Amino acid sequence: MRLNVINIISKFARFPGLLVPAFILFILNAGAQDVEFRASAPGVVSAGEQFRLTYSVNARGSDLKLPDPGSFRLISGPSTSSSSSVQIIDGQMTQTVSVTYTYILQATETGNFTIGPASITVGSSTYESNPVSIEVTEDGEGRSAIPPRPGAPGAEALPPGTAGEDIFVRFILDKDEVFQGEGVVVAIKLYSKLDITGIENVRFPSFSGFFQQEIETPPLRGLDREVIDGEIWGTGILRQFILFPQRNGRITIDPFEMDAMVRQRTGRRGSIFDDFFGGFETSRIPVRSHQKTLTVNPLPSQRPDGFAGAVGDFSLDVDIDNRETVTNEALTLRVTVSGNGNLSLMGRPSIDFPPTFEVYDPSVRENLNNSSRGQEGSITWEYLMIPRSEGNYRIPPVRFSYFNPQSGAFNTLRSDEYTLAVHSSGIPDSGPGITGFAREDIRVVGRDIRFIRTGSVIFMKRGSDPFGTFSFYLWFLVPLALFAGMVVIRRKSIRDRADMARMKNRRASRMARRRLKLAGKYLKHNEQQPFFEEVLKALWGYLSDKLLIPVADLNHEKAREALLEQKVPARLVERLMDIIGDCEYARYAPSSSMPEMSDIYNDTAGVITEIEQTIKKI
Repeated sequence: MRLNVINIISKFARFPGLLVPAFILFILNAGAQDVEFRASAPGVVSAGEQFRLTYSVNARGSDLKLPDPGSFRLISGPSTSSSSSVQIIDGQMTQTVSVTYTYILQATETGNFTIGPASITVGSSTYESNPVSIEVTEDGEGRSAIPPRPGAPGAEALPPGTAGEDIFVRFILDKDEVFQGEGVVVAIKLYSKLDITGIENVRFPSFSGFFQQEIETPPLRGLDREVIDGEIWGTGILRQFILFPQRNGRITIDPFEMDAMVRQRTGRRGSIFDDFFGGFETSRIPVRSHQKTLTVNPLPSQRPDGFAGAVGDFSLDVDIDNRETVTNEALTLRVTVSGNGNLSLMGRPSIDFPPTFEVYDPSVRENLNNSSRGQEGSITWEYLMIPRSEGNYRIPPVRFSYFNPQSGAFNTLRSDEYTLAVHSSGIPDSGPGITGFAREDIRVVGRDIRFIRTGSVIFMKRGSDPFGTFSFYLWFLVPLALFAGMVVIRRKSIRDRADMARMKNRRASRMARRRLKLAGKYLKHNEQQPFFEEVLKALWGYLSDKLLIPVADLNHEKAREALLEQKVPARLVERLMDIIGDCEYARYAPSSSMPEMSDIYNDTAGVITEIEQTIKKI
């Protein structure tokens, strides 16, 4: 059990000679943790290619024993790197240690090989790593252009129409034929034999005809290695979605488009060092996927009672917090539907409540998770019920119907029947139970008698009628003047709203600074990806409002031409384009090569201010 550092120091402070040994002993105890010893290597390599075999352990060990590499040739190693950190949080100290051993191996022949577990000694115990499986293919061009990363899925075939291409994008659907309302998982996958340094001008399809739910996808830091038709490709998932078709028939998914920044060797000789180091340049390659068509079958026309659009596989759970209560005492009925399907689109089950129960609109709790398995989770509806009359009441079984795409049929779930005993609370009611009260009205049921006011009575002197006096007319004139002022303000507001172009132009700078304010919060917490995304939203949103061009139609060239037509200096336009390019690059670039966030933030605010001042002068 870990001890509190403050307590240890205070106990040993009375014995200075023991303070340092006790503190060292505490650090060793705080750093104690489960030992993890793991091996990693590329899943696919080419014959003759050199690659890294890495062993990592979260403790300091000794006597590392490497297994027989078999058909692989050991070139060098091990090279060792380590890191250590100590943290004290709420009086608890934790120590983190990481040691990495790296070997360089070379593949000598083709085939599928397995490198057995290595072993290492930590303290008095010996630990073994996991074995590593590596596929060695025939030697091919372009292998050095693919960033190495451990782990690779099984081989697959090239899609039609990509022969001869070195980089392409395709849609991968988990199914090509579904029922209306059934979720289909769509992944946008990149394939490349080239050295990609960045991705720009990403244009996702509109997914017309679908209800779209995005699956959280980690940023693409590097490409996995896969063998496709006997060749090694670098692959990576750009984005994943769950699509729920809203109509039947054949629905087409529009192409995905982007620009890939590719680093390629050139034949030109720029300097005397090019022959030694090699000459390279970065070029822009437009990449466009093929469109994808999905067949959507209609649901059967004979639908059961209680069907509210649920498609998937679900379970029903109904619970009431009390079976016996008194009048005017609240009860809670919970209805939970859980499973896999279009949970975010289905309606709630219908329930027959006793007529003398006051029932409020339910509160809804959603616990949903979008993943490659579809939309999973649960939705809970909580109904607040207040019985107004005593007696025995019956709540019939709750019925929930859904369509199961696996069986191709409707299923109906039923809960148990509930019987409630309602006793008198002893508080007299003002009358029989009546349905349809608002919440405020229900609060005074049983105590809504209004007594005659007692106290002093104010009498008015005869002849002191205010009619015809100045104050009498003033009470009429003031509201009339206020009403006239409100009419004038309202008409002006209507005119301004009718001129949408003028409103967008006027609010462009204000909306951009509001987004930059959110980006500033990410800057303080050093959250890089959200920061660059918010800066991009601020810039593209500002250009859309200022230039009166929809965001979907904006691109670098169209924005540049429109700004030059507005007499914005060319240097200012290029500066704005450079900031947009840096932000788009940073969303896909490794963290080590990202631009400085504070510089991007200050440059963005400065550019927007200068453009505003320039356009106002025109």
